[in-house]
Amino acid sequence: MSTPQKLRAGNSELTRFKVLWRDSLAEDARDYWRQLFISPDQTQAQIRQQLQVKLKIKLDHDSQLNAFRAWELEQRAMDLEAERAEEEERRLLADHPDWTKDQVREDLIKRFYLRSRATGDTKLGLSTVTADLNIERTGLEARRIAVLEKKAAQADAAKEVINSTLSPEEQRARLKEILK
Repeated sequence: MSTPQKLRAGNSELTRFKVLWRDSLAEDARDYWRQLFISPDQTQAQIRQQLQVKLKIKLDHDSQLNAFRAWELEQRAMDLEAERAEEEERRLLADHPDWTKDQVREDLIKRFYLRSRATGDTKLGLSTVTADLNIERTGLEARRIAVLEKKAAQADAAKEVINSTLSPEEQRARLKEILK
């Protein structure tokens, strides 16, 4: 299942329905409602009436039901995309067992960039850019920390040399060595 998206605050019937759908309904119950949504035998008013009777969800307008159906389709698309990404990652690891996680991640990001451009999927493109930037930011932060740790170690070593009983020439040579 897709990563649960934060739903808008409030207790609107539409939000209650989304939370119920996402968190509580069994898959067979979801399938029942999906079939009902596309049934030519049911009007939207009849479907809304059934929602009220069976799930205690009172949607007053067809637009609410339409908004729910659009949200549900988007959730399914995200689930499929997540499954596709996991499968691609497994396949890449199987095809390239010598690759590191970073190499796999880099290859997947390239593939998602290409897929988003080829399909015109701006949401996929934006989420790929976000993931790529977060990975880059994490890498930069790790490098920054490594540099700071190295500088701190150099400073500590330099203090030890300055406070030592070495001659000034020996101190200078040792400091030069430390600060390379």
